[in-house]
Amino acid sequence: MASVTIVIPTYNRPGPLIGCIRSIVEGRRLPSEIIVVGREGDAKTVEVLAQTQEICTGKTTLRVGWVTRPGHLPPVQKGLELAASELVAFLDDDVTVTPEWLGQLLSPFGDANVGVVGGRVITPAAPAPRLKGKPGCTSWYGRHWGNVASLEGESAIEVQGVMECNWAWRRSVLTSLKFDPVLNFDDASMYGFELCLQAKDAGCRVIYQPRAVVHHHAAPRAVDLDRADRPRRAFAYARNYTYIMLKHLDWWQKPFFLAWWFLIGERGSWGLAAVVADTVSGHPPQASHVRGSINGKFEGIFLPPSPASGNG
Repeated sequence: MASVTIVIPTYNRPGPLIGCIRSIVEGRRLPSEIIVVGREGDAKTVEVLAQTQEICTGKTTLRVGWVTRPGHLPPVQKGLELAASELVAFLDDDVTVTPEWLGQLLSPFGDANVGVVGGRVITPAAPAPRLKGKPGCTSWYGRHWGNVASLEGESAIEVQGVMECNWAWRRSVLTSLKFDPVLNFDDASMYGFELCLQAKDAGCRVIYQPRAVVHHHAAPRAVDLDRADRPRRAFAYARNYTYIMLKHLDWWQKPFFLAWWFLIGERGSWGLAAVVADTVSGHPPQASHVRGSINGKFEGIFLPPSPASGNG
């Protein structure tokens, strides 16, 4: 049985962190180690480390790492650097896992071609999103169907992207990929999708396992990452999505992608047709939200390619 490390990036969320770790050690399968990665200066996390260590005593090893650089990617990269196991799972600090979560998440790795497995995310305080198209898959012209982590089912399926807050990687695969620093912007929207595309390009399978369930809970967020700031979030999502697709699509696909992206788009990242459809339905989007989306798309087009950073 392959060993597994669980990495939990955290920042200023002592209560959710304790709940997350407690749910892990109460599971049916225990990891070889848990690595908590915090940002230096986070006094609240430091204060609860003794308690988290006590929770893990006799169950698994708990280690701690620290980063100084801001953003979502540095703690993920640090956790990968510190992990000693063949398989590395990553969890957001504001989730709790079900007892069978880890065993289900790791089950597809019996296939040596599987590089990454993502699981289901349930948000008890929010209605389930309406699923459209083929969640987790990408069309030939670059439309990626989201919300794969809300897809129910009994069997694992192959997709092109899974959600970052509940996934596991074969360590040898993830260390061979590159974290693009351009995506370490705002909440690093879509960075996981970009890693999945790299893995697919390398010949690895990307798997969604709906039976590997976590529950996502409301938790404090940094002021500059407030999800209620819709214009900012629309800008960040459109920026990163545009950059990723233009980076990975073939030259002949790019005009079709841009035509769809600007003329049609999707709700939350509006193109002309999406604005018209919302307006006709009686729910016109706010002008600031649309401006944020369009500005993000243009920035994504003109972002200069950046040398990808290593995973150490």
